Amino acid sequence: MDFKDAYPEYVAIEAHIRRARIERSLALAQMFADIAYTTIRGLRNLGKALAAFRRGAHVPEWARHPSPHR
Repeated sequence: MDFKDAYPEYVAIEAHIRRARIERSLALAQMFADIAYTTIRGLRNLGKALAAFRRGAHVPEWARHPSPHR
């Protein structure tokens, strides 16, 4: 005996539940993809900022070569 044979009135509900599960799976997959993309983009920006920091791009010109204290 199959579920569809025993309860034919629930076939439409079963299809609706299956469709909802697929939509939820797609929404979760999209969320994880967005998290991964945002993380990668943030790490890339952090790398660029650290590279600029190492080059001294953040320091004003007058502060790069300070006069000696006398």
